Amino acid sequence: AVVSTQSTGAREAALKRVRLEVKQKHADVDMKRQEAVEKQQQERHNELIGQLKAAEARNRIRLLRIRYNNIRSSELEQMVAYQPTSLRAVRLQALVPQKNNFQLSRNDSMLKNDRQRIEEIIDDEEMATTKRDLTCI
Repeated sequence: AVVSTQSTGAREAALKRVRLEVKQKHADVDMKRQEAVEKQQQERHNELIGQLKAAEARNRIRLLRIRYNNIRSSELEQMVAYQPTSLRAVRLQALVPQKNNFQLSRNDSMLKNDRQRIEEIIDDEEMATTKRDLTCI
C-alpha cells in the first residue's frame, strides 16, 4: 500500500508538471497572438497616420496654389487698372494671359432622362428627332 501511494503521488506530481507546462505553452501562444494583433493594429494605425499626413500636405499645397493664383490675378488686375491709357491696358491684358479659375464640377446636374435624351440626339445620324420644317412658321 505504501508503494502504490508513492507511485500515485509521483503520477500526480507528473500530471501537475504536465498541466503546468501545458498552461505555460497556452499562455505563450496567447501572448504571441496578442502581440501579433497589437502589431497589426499598430501597423494599421501608422498607415492611417501616414495617409492623414499626406492628405494634410496635399491640402496645404492646394491652398498655397490657390493663394498664389489669387495674389497673381489681383496684381495683374491692378497693373491693368493703373495703366495711363486704355490702349496700354488692353495691350497689357492681351500680352499677359489671365488665369481662369473656372473648374467643371464633378457633380452631374443632369437627370437620367435628360442625359438619355441628349445622348439620343447626339447619336441620331439621320436627324429624325431634331429635323423640323420651320418654313411654315
